[in-house]
Amino acid sequence: MTYNKLTTTAYINGLPYDLLAGETILSFIKRNKSRDAIPTLCDAPNLEPFGSCRVCSVEVGLTEDGPLKTQASCHTPVMPGSYIYTDTEKIKKLRKNIIELVLTDHPLDCLTCEVNNNCELQTVAARVGIRDVRYPNGKNHLDRQKDLSHPYMTMDLSKCINCYRCVRACDEVQGELVLSMSGRGFDSRIVKGNDVTFFESDCVSCGACAQACPTSAISDVFESKSVVYDKKVRTVCTYCGVGCNLEVSVVNDKVKSIRAPYDAEVNQGHTCLKGRFAFSFYNHPDRITSPLIRKDGVLTPATWDEAYDFIAKKLIEIKHQYGPDAIAGISSARCTNEENYLMQKFIRAVIGTNNIDCCARVCHSPTALGMQRAFGTGAATNSIEDLKHTDCILVIGANPTDAHPVTGAKLKQFAMKGKPTIVVDPRRTELARYATYHLALKPGTNVALLNMMLYYIITEGLEDVRFIENRTEGYTSFKDQILALNMDELAEITGVEKELVRLAAIAYAKAPNAMSFHGLGVTEHTQGTFTVMLISDLAMITGNIGRPGVGVNPLRGQNNVQGAADMGCQPHQGAGYLNAYDPEINKQYEAFYNTVIPIGKGLKIPEMFDASINGKLKALWLMGEDVVQTDPNTQKVIKAMEQLDLLVVQELFMTETANYATVVLPGASFFGKEWHIYQWGKKNTESPKSSRTTGRYKSGRTDHSGYHECDGF
Repeated sequence: MTYNKLTTTAYINGLPYDLLAGETILSFIKRNKSRDAIPTLCDAPNLEPFGSCRVCSVEVGLTEDGPLKTQASCHTPVMPGSYIYTDTEKIKKLRKNIIELVLTDHPLDCLTCEVNNNCELQTVAARVGIRDVRYPNGKNHLDRQKDLSHPYMTMDLSKCINCYRCVRACDEVQGELVLSMSGRGFDSRIVKGNDVTFFESDCVSCGACAQACPTSAISDVFESKSVVYDKKVRTVCTYCGVGCNLEVSVVNDKVKSIRAPYDAEVNQGHTCLKGRFAFSFYNHPDRITSPLIRKDGVLTPATWDEAYDFIAKKLIEIKHQYGPDAIAGISSARCTNEENYLMQKFIRAVIGTNNIDCCARVCHSPTALGMQRAFGTGAATNSIEDLKHTDCILVIGANPTDAHPVTGAKLKQFAMKGKPTIVVDPRRTELARYATYHLALKPGTNVALLNMMLYYIITEGLEDVRFIENRTEGYTSFKDQILALNMDELAEITGVEKELVRLAAIAYAKAPNAMSFHGLGVTEHTQGTFTVMLISDLAMITGNIGRPGVGVNPLRGQNNVQGAADMGCQPHQGAGYLNAYDPEINKQYEAFYNTVIPIGKGLKIPEMFDASINGKLKALWLMGEDVVQTDPNTQKVIKAMEQLDLLVVQELFMTETANYATVVLPGASFFGKEWHIYQWGKKNTESPKSSRTTGRYKSGRTDHSGYHECDGF
């Protein structure tokens, strides 16, 4: 067979397989054979091909009987029609020789090593048939001291094999550039910063280097203690709005360590300091373990039956004496869809009031309202996957490297590669340091600056006319109003030079695909809703909606803000964002719940506080929210809590709010419950509650130990 450029097939050990565009030989073989088909040392699923170890070498020929050439499979593209041989005698001999050379400079203390039986070098050595090493010991690293200065990670460079995986993880995954290689030959070694200790370096403790290391040259302190585990359980982190997947190692039903799974669509083998290391709270001695009822002013342990009976009796009394509107509930964006759905259903269908609210309506309510007005839904229009397909990013009112570390690292990587990045923020954030354009506007002038960008897009003739004509309404009036604005006046208001705004606007408009990201720096202003609408207008006027690599994406504050809103935990909208005050929709809810559903206006959280102080609200059931700690005007909130006849708090620990509770109920953390959670991703058509194409629900299930698994992202 002769080489044919049009062929879309290549051969692995004589058998034909279809090719995918852009595949390397290694990825081609892994996809068609198995992930363990070829041994590797320097390769990792979330790192770019590097080619330092050559263990993955294969033989390749252009014809079936033609000459063969040895090539590193990890970074060599597959040639259509080529013949690839993975385990010839020549390749076996080469791999064995490479590992022997590596072992000359590596301590053979496998029995006492922290990662014995979990060491990639040990696995590969066994795979290639190492029984002894023919070469004399090199100038090995046994005299190098361990660096134990870091609170979460250890470094033992005597076990380093110079694969560069830690360096690349720090660069390519986190973008922190802390690690590098110093010296040559046997003197080569990993250094931190300007050759300082781990603790003194700029390490942000994400643990990407420890997870990438194939030996125990760098390991995290928890992983090194839990090499042997009973099982690994998948869960979703609840620390921020990213929703990273975590893989939990369990020993005797106790969490021993956490890693980030490579097949997770959100975080792809990456997580932050909290996600990887901050898990000891799950069985902390201060956890609330039994219900508490206030007796003679003191919260006293009680049984579940006592607590339920007490709560039910008080709620019935209050409802009978003052009516259902004297009772309210506050749900939680850190809790699961099921919990939030049941909370709003309990308040509406059992109590009989629309007094249900949560933080999903508060911090990002301008996002929900603004995007609903623009697009019909308040959900993100795209997924994090689209960062791989975009050509320009606009980040406004957000500091993602601090608040959303994993997504922030992806945005930082985008900017560090020199791709057009626009940051709109009064501060010089970490991302702003790498931005192409940093528009350091005066606080509270988002609307003025976005109007400037829209003005320059129109005057430069960069509108997407086809998109505007086919997909938008009212553009002529909108255009007239924008063009009537005075740019000199707006420049003075924002404090940003007109030319800088013009260049940023042109960069956004000319990009084949552009995405925007906004956070609380947009929404927590009096003009937040209008700002979100202008961000949406910016996307629509340039046609950056409705395809991969574009869109408007809010960076939420908590892990299930979207799900809590979807479930109906807000007074004006029931489950599915249907108007709770519409008589026709009310009939639908009544038919579904088979009971009378209230139609009267419900209280929002600030109105609940006022109603309590005024004596109109008598009972409040609060799930997973510490309003005394988080809400403004603390003394007013405390007064509202003290005025209540019944305050029920569901919590993990005794929070500031729980200290004022009548009844405290122990809550379950994300380590101990089964769930659905709304994820920023693709549509899951199997879920009846997910009708949009911008998000999906993924389910979890509880195993016998109480830990829960996630069967997706």
